Amino acid sequence: MASSNSASNVSTSLVNAAIEKHWQRNTGLFLAAQNFFLFGSSSVFFAILWYIALKTSSGTWMMLATLAQSLPQILVSLWAGVWADRSNRRNLLMWATGMVTVVTLGIALMFYFGWRDLWLLLLIAAVRSMGTGVEMPVGNALLPQLTPCKQLTRMNGLNQLINAVLLLITPIVSGLILGKLGIIFIFIVDVVTAGVGLLLLALIKVDPIVLDQQKATAGAVTSTLSQIGGGLKFTFNHSFMRWFMILIALAFIMVAPSSQLSTLFVKQTFGSRVMLLTLNELLWTAGATIGGIWISSHQQINHKVPVIAVALAVSGVAFFAMGIPEPFAVYLFFMFISGIAMPIIQATSNILIQETVPSNMMGRVFSIFQIVSTGIYPIAMLFFGPLADVVAIKWLFMVTGILLVGIAWWFNHTLASREQAPIK
Repeated sequence: MASSNSASNVSTSLVNAAIEKHWQRNTGLFLAAQNFFLFGSSSVFFAILWYIALKTSSGTWMMLATLAQSLPQILVSLWAGVWADRSNRRNLLMWATGMVTVVTLGIALMFYFGWRDLWLLLLIAAVRSMGTGVEMPVGNALLPQLTPCKQLTRMNGLNQLINAVLLLITPIVSGLILGKLGIIFIFIVDVVTAGVGLLLLALIKVDPIVLDQQKATAGAVTSTLSQIGGGLKFTFNHSFMRWFMILIALAFIMVAPSSQLSTLFVKQTFGSRVMLLTLNELLWTAGATIGGIWISSHQQINHKVPVIAVALAVSGVAFFAMGIPEPFAVYLFFMFISGIAMPIIQATSNILIQETVPSNMMGRVFSIFQIVSTGIYPIAMLFFGPLADVVAIKWLFMVTGILLVGIAWWFNHTLASREQAPIK
């Protein structure tokens, strides 16, 4: 037993040394690649939504576009988690991104040469959604193979900060290109940014020792379905992870109305001027930038559960205040506050999983986390969307805000005492 533990410790120390060797170069390349992909994908996302809105002015088509950009991501993510745990994660990320880019380019060329059916745009949205369903769990699982554990907090925060800045810039760039040059040039931008991202990923060198550790802990290769079952069993049999996923799912259901209906609320409450809608987006993004800076300024977050709980509670208070009849400037202030909280919730949750879950299960756990967080929005909106047609949106904001504060207390009460060392 003693010799086994000693060998394990030596192996762990070798892996840590291998990661430390080139971590700044590898992590820098990885974050740059991920954000090139994000810029291209976000440009396509906004262009498709706006193009369909301008061509149809149809709520049904907008709903179809939203579902096309979200549901495939949910469906593929469980499989992606399995692939991430038994494959070279860098290569898998490259293959997924490359295939999505090629398919997107092919469909875009069909659109360019006269096939102007809007269903083609929905198909592009669905293909890109599937790509995102692979890229998110794989990327989150790859980062700990490139970055020392003590640097994960800062690098996750830096990633959230860059994401926020890009989401501030992307709608402006996308709108200019769509208005001046047309939607085909959006697809060209996407292909170029994907190409740059793939080149950056190709320059990353994951040490063979790190890959050997992943293979050694992966166990025997079984069917994909049984490995998905294994990931679900691991997550929901472990008390801490089970309650973490359940409470995060409940929290993000409460976040859905303010996230998905804020544009409509501003239009109904304050007017439909473009400047008002733009400020609504810009203030949230500015807040998200501040949240990303806060995370990246920390070397380590020792008590992650209370941090997530406080951020959830702050979001709940902000959502409640956004629903109270008030001047637009006050509404924007609380939108800004909710923007600060969201990257803190997302990044701290990522760090908690990266530092707690063993490497051989990380891809599958991240795929489940993706479903119960961002992936749950379209499911929640199947309820909140029709409800918003019969109940004033302000009441949805206020009620879900109160419930979110309650969930934040429940989250901290249930999990703070269980936050622990890595799961074996």
